Amino acid sequence: MTWSEMKQIQVKKYNHPSSGSSCTMCHGQSWMLVPWNEERFHHVMVPCPVCGDKRQQDDAARRAGNAPRYGDYIDLNDWQRDLHLKACAFAQHPEGVFYIGGQTATGKSHLCSKIYYHLIANGCSGLMFQPWKSFVRRSSRDWQLIDTAEGCNVLWLDGFLDAVSRRGTPTAAELDKALEVIDARFSAGKITLVSSCWTPERLEDIAPQIASRIEQASGNGRYFLAVPDGRENRWKKPA
Repeated sequence: MTWSEMKQIQVKKYNHPSSGSSCTMCHGQSWMLVPWNEERFHHVMVPCPVCGDKRQQDDAARRAGNAPRYGDYIDLNDWQRDLHLKACAFAQHPEGVFYIGGQTATGKSHLCSKIYYHLIANGCSGLMFQPWKSFVRRSSRDWQLIDTAEGCNVLWLDGFLDAVSRRGTPTAAELDKALEVIDARFSAGKITLVSSCWTPERLEDIAPQIASRIEQASGNGRYFLAVPDGRENRWKKPA
């Protein structure tokens, strides 16, 4: 058998494993083995030209807990610049809770996402993203989810305490669950990102214990933030 034939056998064995895949190039490997040159029996790994980039993106998304990722945060107004600077400061020295609450379409999740992915890019591990409504439903059947949420290094609760029921306000059970998670993370000194429809003032009205804990854990209120009310402050799609 010639060197050329041996190279082709090795390449074919790697690039066509027995497990099936929809990709006809790499058959699910996301990488391909190609000869370094024609004269030496060396090979190099290259991303699959068909699905490699997507697979790598999917792997990165799984490591991030499928948390949403947005583009640049556009801070055109003073209040946006102030929140942006505070989010950057927290990302540089993360500790305790970063909470931002208020009306929709004002960039709350956007800022939390920037912090979340900044932590990933700087080597942080053990991150968990949880939309609040699905967390409430899933944790009612799986108590291990609460244990994981309490113990992970970084937890992002998106839509925190947004009403799951039709009452318009969180139920007593939801408030108990929220207090349990926030209290456990506060006691353990874990990093927590919270985006919510409830401003700090309104949270104080419906859940004073939770608000008190968050205020303590957010640098005594330094990162217990609110976006301003008013339709004029909502994000508008460019014309």
